[in-house]
Amino acid sequence: MEVPLTLHGHHAALLPMQLYPLSQPLRVAFTASRTANFAPGNLDQPIVFDQLHSNLGEMYDTHIGRFTCPINGTYVFIFHILKLAINVPLYINLMRNEEVMVSAYANDGAPDHETASNHAILPLFEGDQVWLRLHRGAIYGSTWKYSTFSGFLLYQD
Repeated sequence: MEVPLTLHGHHAALLPMQLYPLSQPLRVAFTASRTANFAPGNLDQPIVFDQLHSNLGEMYDTHIGRFTCPINGTYVFIFHILKLAINVPLYINLMRNEEVMVSAYANDGAPDHETASNHAILPLFEGDQVWLRLHRGAIYGSTWKYSTFSGFLLYQD
C-alpha cells in the first residue's frame, strides 16, 4: 500500500507502507447453570454445572465442571449458589487447581433457601483449572437457573 505524503509547499509523494493485520484478541467467557439439586452427602465435592449459556473459547467442561485456562492472563469469576431448603449450612469454595481462592456461606438456621455468592479476579497460567467445590451442604437446582457460575478473560499477559 502507498500512503500520500505532503511536504509544506511541495507536491505530494507516495511512500510505500507495509500493513500488518492485527491479531484478534482471544475471546474467553462462559456462564453455566445447574438444573438439578445436588446433595452428595460427602464433603468437598466438585459442582458440575450442566447447562451452558455461553462458552466462548470452549474452555468450560460440563462433564467435570472445570474451566481450563487457555492462556496466561487475569480472569474474573462470579458465582451464585442457591441453598437447598434444609437445616444444613452451605459452604462453597472457588478453587484454583486444588487451592481455595474465595468462599461463600449461607445459613440462617432455618430450612429456607438462601444464596451464597462471591467473585474473584485471579491471575492464571495456561493449564490452570478453576472450579467450584461444595464443601458442605446442598444446592438447589432448577430450570429457573438460580445456581450459576461464570468467568471471563479480563486481559492477557
